[in-house]
Amino acid sequence: MLLRAMTDSSNDALMAPARLVDARARRCGVARARATSIERARLNTGCNTYCTIYIASLNTHIRMHDGDRDAASHARAMRAPRERDAFATALCVIVAFRALGAIVNATTFDCDEAFNYWEPLHALTHGHGLQTWEHGSAYALRSYAYLFLHYAPVRAARWALGEDAGRAAFACGRGTLGLASACAEAALVSAVRARKALVGSVLMMILATSSGMAIASTAMLPSSFAMTCVTAACAATLRGEHRRACVACVVAVVFGWPFSGIAVVPFGLCAVHAIGFWAVFGCVVAATAISAAISVACDTYMYNDISRSGGWKIVSSVYNLLKYNVASGKSDLYGTESATFYAKNLALNFQLAAALAIFAPFAVALAVAVKALRMRKLLKTKKCDAKTALAEIRAYRNNWRAMIAVCSPFPIVTAFFTWIPHKEERFLYMIYPCLCLSAAITVGALAESALGLNAHAFGKSRVVKLGVVVGVCGCVLTVMVLSLSRTAALLQYYGAPAKIYHALPMPSSRANGNAWPAWLAEEFAAGGDDATVDVCVGDEWYRFPSSYHFPSNKYRLRFLKAGFDGALPMPFDFSKGGTAHTPEGLNDDNRAHPNQYVDPSSCRFLVEAEFERGNAHSASKDFVPGEWIDVAVEKFIDPSRSPTLTRVFYIPGYSEKKNAYVDYKLKRRARAPTSPTDA
Repeated sequence: MLLRAMTDSSNDALMAPARLVDARARRCGVARARATSIERARLNTGCNTYCTIYIASLNTHIRMHDGDRDAASHARAMRAPRERDAFATALCVIVAFRALGAIVNATTFDCDEAFNYWEPLHALTHGHGLQTWEHGSAYALRSYAYLFLHYAPVRAARWALGEDAGRAAFACGRGTLGLASACAEAALVSAVRARKALVGSVLMMILATSSGMAIASTAMLPSSFAMTCVTAACAATLRGEHRRACVACVVAVVFGWPFSGIAVVPFGLCAVHAIGFWAVFGCVVAATAISAAISVACDTYMYNDISRSGGWKIVSSVYNLLKYNVASGKSDLYGTESATFYAKNLALNFQLAAALAIFAPFAVALAVAVKALRMRKLLKTKKCDAKTALAEIRAYRNNWRAMIAVCSPFPIVTAFFTWIPHKEERFLYMIYPCLCLSAAITVGALAESALGLNAHAFGKSRVVKLGVVVGVCGCVLTVMVLSLSRTAALLQYYGAPAKIYHALPMPSSRANGNAWPAWLAEEFAAGGDDATVDVCVGDEWYRFPSSYHFPSNKYRLRFLKAGFDGALPMPFDFSKGGTAHTPEGLNDDNRAHPNQYVDPSSCRFLVEAEFERGNAHSASKDFVPGEWIDVAVEKFIDPSRSPTLTRVFYIPGYSEKKNAYVDYKLKRRARAPTSPTDA
């Protein structure tokens, strides 16, 4: 009975022996009533003795329980500072690398990030921007609740630095995203270090230097937000904070990306196993109700024009997005890829770490087998009994099993999206931390296996220990060097667009050299306070970083008809409702419309890359004849004429010699057009 009581909760453990004493006393009372006087005396003596012994046992149990509780509290108190130190160290390391990357990375690598998120945010903070069909009120596929999460830091930067400090506002928004992700990653490192110090240290370095994490953590994309939430759920699950993990999962789905629900299923199952179905159900329902109410309120407010009659409609971007992608069957309109697409992308973004991540379950199985082998040796030498050995093996296995469980979104999500024809690199952002943890587990498990075999076969040879240390350090160093080289390649080879748009001159009523001649100054002055300057782009439209990269709020991006025949964004029209209006021509069929183009005569500046004709990357010069003057030129890699090695990695001094580059140019119109056709 005592053994069972000790396994119960504290109140049950204290009350169970008391109930037994009361039951025994009642049975003794019944026996007294039925017995003779001599028998009654014997029963009294026996019952009193039993109760005395049992009460003494109860007091001993209470003291033992209090001692265990004090020991557990003491262990938690001792562990808390170490976890805080691990969190602080990881946060400093990750933030240092992210800050370095943010300083030199001012571009967006996904046109969806620029047009679906930075542009609508620019419309909210600066009064103008480009609107995609997903942001049209007729479709309402994008969440304004997600945009509002980024509004405060960007708006604060605009208020402090002025409306023309767009690039600073962009950096402020990016920095906020990177800091939020770094905090979640540091929490994961701290939780892992509490279980396996080596795995936690390796994880910290992989997260900090990985090129995939460097790009995904600062991207303004719902899948990046979902990645941060999944990272927080990983950390909470490893700490046993399952309700917190459930809340993080709900936030990822409702405020981030609905399809991240595939990644959060394993955390829900872990929570059900740990705290029960109804506890998880109640937590998820409450979090979903609150989150959905906020999301629907934001979408309903932004997609309805309160100044116009006709009534409001309840809008849920989450529901609309799911309906479009699941029921309409139109997602394939935006391109399909082969089954190897994600394998190639993971190899590019994580290099050696991606290969290591695949072998995590096998490395753990090997580590557990080596542990069992060592315990078997101890049993033979009678240094421990079978019960102790079995308990130690189970504890060792369960520790690894918990970490493997939180890594399970990596293979599940990868397999699911590989099966879907329409593929985007950003779809896998949410499982990047799980991949990094899997790689760290492989390194840690193999290191422990090697040390265990060393102790079993060689009696803890120092040479073998040194070899393991060198192997781990060499592996981590290789991962870091490859990752940093890949990140440098992305910034070096593809950073030209952000530099070119920022090279535009500051509009003024006074001439300013070659970039801003007298005729442009006069034209701008004649436009008054509402004067704007059109910057046009043809086939290079998808590399536009955002309107935040313009040096002045007077610039507007405009599209020229070139080689692309799909749908393009159109300016938000705040005279007709802004976010509550769908401009004529926006459609969900990826069809081009004349309204998305401008007449070439309105262009004052032109951005284009001078690829060879055969590449057909930019044919804008064919559609905009006339005299243009170069204002700025940057080098941009030509992937079709560059070797694979130097295209994928940046090797100082060697890549410049091997790669082929084209000129990425900012051009100015040489003279004012005298007629609409004089372009």
